[in-house]
Amino acid sequence: MPVAASGLLVSRASTALGFSTGESAPSPDAVIESGSILAEKYGAGGKDLIFIPGLAGGAWNWTGMARRFSSSHTVYALTLPGFDGHASIAAPIIDKVVADIARFIEERRLGKPILIGHSLGAFIALRVGVEHAQSIGGTVAIDGYPVFPPLADKDAEGRRGGALRLAQQFRVGPDIEKFRALMRTFLAARMNDPELATRLADRAARSDPSATAQYVMEMLSADLRPELGRLKTPLLVLAAINSYKMGLTEAEIRRFYASLLAIAPHVSIMLIRNARHFAAEDQPEVVGAAIEGFLAGLDLAVC
Repeated sequence: MPVAASGLLVSRASTALGFSTGESAPSPDAVIESGSILAEKYGAGGKDLIFIPGLAGGAWNWTGMARRFSSSHTVYALTLPGFDGHASIAAPIIDKVVADIARFIEERRLGKPILIGHSLGAFIALRVGVEHAQSIGGTVAIDGYPVFPPLADKDAEGRRGGALRLAQQFRVGPDIEKFRALMRTFLAARMNDPELATRLADRAARSDPSATAQYVMEMLSADLRPELGRLKTPLLVLAAINSYKMGLTEAEIRRFYASLLAIAPHVSIMLIRNARHFAAEDQPEVVGAAIEGFLAGLDLAVC
């Protein structure tokens, strides 16, 4: 089906809701280990929201969102295996993570949770939606897509070659300081605030470099586009303008992402101005408001 009429979210001065505030993180009501994943639970009632971090991230990526949504919803902020000091697992990692998230939903008896992921986390959320369509109520993908945008025009061999090249950058062995420096460079190129990038890199450096490389290898080699027709619930994609397609016009960016999502049956795209890849850190108020609007739309759909 065609992509739904796309929106544009325009930011004003950023009011940080994430790690950038300097506020102390809220204490989780519970920490739940389920298979390979670790979930921090905040709040009760409302919809169940599962936040999935990006590469080398952790539950701490969602501190501001947990603070924002836990008063009206039940928030689960995940840490994936190999990230933020959490033990890694054997490859293929993403297959196991997808299965464990689906099992977590079933065992906790969550009521059609909304999956909200950034980058790698968005890719994982899309896979859960494709493979376990009846288990979820919707998906929000923050600058994360069914195929890695720079490799979207490549065949399977080309994607694998690109994945190998990028993954190799993360294979630094046990040298934590080298990995920390790498993450500082990586994050600084993908968010607006260099000081925040440094602080986040110090947290990201707690992740396993080998696991980080393996996630890159698995995600960048994949292409979920042919499977998107299996999605049964609404999908909101928040695309950062100053990210993969920086330099193109907004119309060109919109057309590109619409082409990646063309067969998804219930998808909307919103462009986030003044944001790089880490859109939830660059424009937290805008992203938070977009998620709120998405949730409100789901409520209207069932009235």
